[in-house]
Amino acid sequence: MKKKYKRALTIIALLFLFTLGISTGYGFWKSVKEGNTIDKSKTLDCFKVYYSNETESITLTNIKPILNEDGRETTPYTITITNTCPDEKELQIRLSVLEDNTVDLTSLTLLVSGNLESDIIPYNNLKNTKASGSTIKISKSLGLIKVKANETVRTNIRLWFDEKKVNTLGNEAIFHGQFEIIDNKTSAKPNFAETILLNTEAIDATALNYGELGVNPGLYTINVNNGNYYFFRGASTNNYVRFADKVWRIVGINTNQSVKLILNDSAGMSRYSSYKNAMDYTGSKYIYNNNLVDNQNNKYLLEWYKKNIEDKGFDKMIEESDFCNDTHNTTENYHRYFAGYSRLVAAKTPTTICNPTEEDFGGIIKQKVGLITADEVAMAGGLDGSNNTSYYLYQPYDFYTMTPAEYYGYNAYVFYVNGAGSLLRTTVTDNMHIRPVINLNSSLTVNGLGTVENPYVIENS
Repeated sequence: MKKKYKRALTIIALLFLFTLGISTGYGFWKSVKEGNTIDKSKTLDCFKVYYSNETESITLTNIKPILNEDGRETTPYTITITNTCPDEKELQIRLSVLEDNTVDLTSLTLLVSGNLESDIIPYNNLKNTKASGSTIKISKSLGLIKVKANETVRTNIRLWFDEKKVNTLGNEAIFHGQFEIIDNKTSAKPNFAETILLNTEAIDATALNYGELGVNPGLYTINVNNGNYYFFRGASTNNYVRFADKVWRIVGINTNQSVKLILNDSAGMSRYSSYKNAMDYTGSKYIYNNNLVDNQNNKYLLEWYKKNIEDKGFDKMIEESDFCNDTHNTTENYHRYFAGYSRLVAAKTPTTICNPTEEDFGGIIKQKVGLITADEVAMAGGLDGSNNTSYYLYQPYDFYTMTPAEYYGYNAYVFYVNGAGSLLRTTVTDNMHIRPVINLNSSLTVNGLGTVENPYVIENS
């Protein structure tokens, strides 16, 4: 009888533990933990950070919205931070949502307790912060914590989806976010784009005459698609950058605050294309045998990028961007004129706007490296058919742009800049210098002043 009694007690105990495990999960979602982390602690500079969920990442599937009163009872994510610095520090705790998140954030709700306190609050009501990486879609601050030397603090964060704001999220919905612990002093530092604007007063380019050779050097600004685009023009002397062991020049600041750079010197020589007898060969990419292939110049660029940027660990700082290979065109007397010809030869009206093409070659090329456009050369101070050695893009050799110009007589032509600084056209099979263009992501910070003696240097590298 005693053995049967003990066996019954054992079964009851196991059932209790099983039930407890289910109730602790609360049945509202399935949490998928990324990686096989054994040591739950992570070191951040002179801070020791411990995540109760074993990782700073949060991936939730099979999400079932609940009432706020039930949300108060969910199991929290606990972040434990120990300050091993010799002085007091102020930290910012963020919850960032990643690009591959598919959940509408309207119903995402939080409750924070511990050393950091806040009552129930919708995620969308939190203060926006500067994204710290290219994979982050939205970053918001949960608050600031002051941590004394050798002190340990803990913050509990409960998050759920309010069923009063959404009835269902669907079986395919995925929430993908991550916690970030940021030194508040570092987070307050201006990013690269902001630093440029602090160091250089921008000039309104609305009435700028792009047909003039004698231009005032400086940083100019125009409104593009309801955002401000900034570009350097003339013989600018404060747009030097040292990055990836090379010297670059700043072309401009994009509307998303990424910074466009062009290599100050040549990356070598290449043809634009191996063939010239079809207008398709003005495309950085074109269709061949029903496959999209890279033209010779683009192959050269991608190989150069892998060897000099990716293989050296700098790839994470580069933003994948839209490079404009504008293949819109019109025909007149068997002569095919591309849109760049109309803008830059027939008129002097460069643009930063690139529209998708109807052709099966060129158009908007999305990648991490490209060439400068003829429009950007014109905005910098280059002029069709006129020599100019007094603007920052000038080099005493010929180099390609990625802007198609014209097609006639079974010859495809693109724009290039010659050794006298003039914007001209050449057949795509000519061998010329290649100057790669990249876009640094908006989270980077820098030291320096942008001069040749004291160039901007990326801190994060």
